[in-house]
Amino acid sequence: KGYVLKENTVSEIVQCVKAVLSGEYYLSPAISQYLIRRNSGLMNEASDKHGINLLTDSEKKILKLVSDMKTNQEIAKHLSISSKTVKNHRNNICNKLGLTGTHALLKYAIQNESNLD
Repeated sequence: KGYVLKENTVSEIVQCVKAVLSGEYYLSPAISQYLIRRNSGLMNEASDKHGINLLTDSEKKILKLVSDMKTNQEIAKHLSISSKTVKNHRNNICNKLGLTGTHALLKYAIQNESNLD
């Protein structure tokens, strides 16, 4: 698996593809730095509990799996639903939370992971 942002340079994307093809994992440096800060306690623990309360149980399950960096296909398989249904749920989550794009959704999911159980 590899995760890059649309803002990544071509060389970073090529590096990601090479890593994935050789069986390694790859995270965009921006995501890596974010996870390090988060896990070392350097981030503000404030979270948007009200936003999470807008989500259905199904949307919360999907957001939790997004925070685990699962792909749409992996989420679909795990929940025994179609990839299209996962995509629709992700779009609904973004609309409810005012998020734009996969990066914003992933960042929100990771930041609020503890509120999704």
